[in-house]
Amino acid sequence: MSGWRKPFLWIGRFLHWVRLTLLNLLTLFILVIAAVVVVKLLQPVAPLPTDGILTIAPHGTLRYAEASPWADSFPGLGQNQAQDVVVHRLVRAIDTAAKDPHIRLLELNLSDFGGGSITQLQTVAKALQTFRASGKPIYAFAPNYSQASYFLAAQANQIFLPHLGVVLFTGFTTKGLYFKDFFDKIGVRVYSFRQGKYKSAMEPLIRNDMSAAAREENEEWLRVWWHSYAEGIAQGRHIPVTQVDRYATQLPELIQTSKGNAAQLALSEGLITRLGDKQDFEAAMAKALQQPEKDLQRVSLDAFLQNVPPSANHPQHQIAVVPIDGMLVPGDVEKAGVVATEPTVAQLDALRKDKAVKAVVLQVSSPGGDVTTAEAIRKAILRLRKAGKPVVVSMGSLGASGAYWLSTGADEIFAEPTTITADIGVFMLFPDYSGTLHKLGITVSGVSMPAGGAHPSPMMPLTDSEQKAYQAVVDYLYHHFVSLVATARHLPFAQAEKDAQGRAWSGIAAYHMGLVNQLGGLQEAIAEAAKLAKLEPHHYDVRYLPIPEKISVQNLLGNLALGILPQGMLDLGLGGSALWKDSELTQMRTLLMAARPYGFFSYLPLDPTIH
Repeated sequence: MSGWRKPFLWIGRFLHWVRLTLLNLLTLFILVIAAVVVVKLLQPVAPLPTDGILTIAPHGTLRYAEASPWADSFPGLGQNQAQDVVVHRLVRAIDTAAKDPHIRLLELNLSDFGGGSITQLQTVAKALQTFRASGKPIYAFAPNYSQASYFLAAQANQIFLPHLGVVLFTGFTTKGLYFKDFFDKIGVRVYSFRQGKYKSAMEPLIRNDMSAAAREENEEWLRVWWHSYAEGIAQGRHIPVTQVDRYATQLPELIQTSKGNAAQLALSEGLITRLGDKQDFEAAMAKALQQPEKDLQRVSLDAFLQNVPPSANHPQHQIAVVPIDGMLVPGDVEKAGVVATEPTVAQLDALRKDKAVKAVVLQVSSPGGDVTTAEAIRKAILRLRKAGKPVVVSMGSLGASGAYWLSTGADEIFAEPTTITADIGVFMLFPDYSGTLHKLGITVSGVSMPAGGAHPSPMMPLTDSEQKAYQAVVDYLYHHFVSLVATARHLPFAQAEKDAQGRAWSGIAAYHMGLVNQLGGLQEAIAEAAKLAKLEPHHYDVRYLPIPEKISVQNLLGNLALGILPQGMLDLGLGGSALWKDSELTQMRTLLMAARPYGFFSYLPLDPTIH
């Protein structure tokens, strides 16, 4: 054999070995997935103990949407974090345990709880209140209580806090970062085109402070949030709301008065019932049940739900609950926290053809986003209704801007009093980096065809004509949005436009304005959907769908690789700079990355999570 051929043979053998190795690894990976699924299906359900404790120890934050089935089997592989707690599952477990004779006590361990929106927290708190009203006690423990964890703990009969712990709640704020001076220094200009006096999503990119209109808007719904939060604590602890207000507004002074003993302060203020560590907590539960500590019989949330029979067994009469959870984006994006057009529309169209599905509830928790996505989903909703299947929207934490746009296609809209909704407005952003290039000594030169055409580029400023054109499109989209609202809500156009103006309203304000039909949560929306579909109570199954995503070999392998990396590497490297992980910066980066010609938004950059 000629000497010059040998290197090519070695390369061919190496590539052949690589190909076989990858195929074998892929085969092994698929077999492991299949084995795990089979084991889960065949695993027997452990019976409930006679005198059991339902242990709720949430890791991560509350969420509305179900994870994909394979994400729960392989934590870290899916778009949703499997360790997060799905609200409707948590509520179902608590409500069922209140009536189950096997459960005598509820343990609420909030040590690793990451929080949730005020709307989510209220939903869980309501279930805890029902459990407590049944005569069964709730025992809560955490080394320290944040605003979110304490709101849940406040519903307990007994609240434990270590001697060196603290109860920390200080109210809510919308303070954020504003970038105009920074952009001026680096030579970046952001063109902003909007309709709606209160449409403030772009303000951090074009201002150095919050506008008066945005301040007015934010103060209104923050007032609703705080009132609901303070009322929830006051009712749970049987103390005046004024006492809750005083603790939140004067906490630094109160801690100084107590000589730094924050735990004793919480006890004297009636916020907790006992000072004690985890061992004291265990002993107290054992005493309440008159059992030795070593014999306490705990049941986890998942194990308890495995023992809960389905509420109905009517597979031919289903109500499908579809998540609209995240920012609306065009195309088929595989990314956490977004609602992509193609898979969402495909999911809704599949339900239209499913004979067992008699009605659909959209569980909306979205700040809006791309208007073309909102319109595509709205039309899919109309196709469902035309097929004779009622559609009811249940707004959770957010149902704003583009999310409200798509909701106009439904038969009815439900919102919680603390939901942030409406925000009927449109805007467009266009970044101009020519100043930055100039500072770096970089120039732009070239030719265009046709020579007189408009060729907008972020490397050069927009012409006056281009600016007027974009504003004209924004004006048109805004008028179209208001028209949709006026038609859907049976309002005169002038009234709908007055209520619009890009202003975000609380759910209770939107209800009084006629922008939503009823105040209530998911269960009320499901009951209304059943009524519209003429289904008898308890004669239908509720089917909770996961967020649609493509399950491909490439997606599985990519998510597997990311799932085994340390979180720190994701924060600092593959997942973007740790600085960009902050919610305000993430929102602004999302807008800048999406800002492009003909990228028009109806979007509210708000993170409703309370930690």
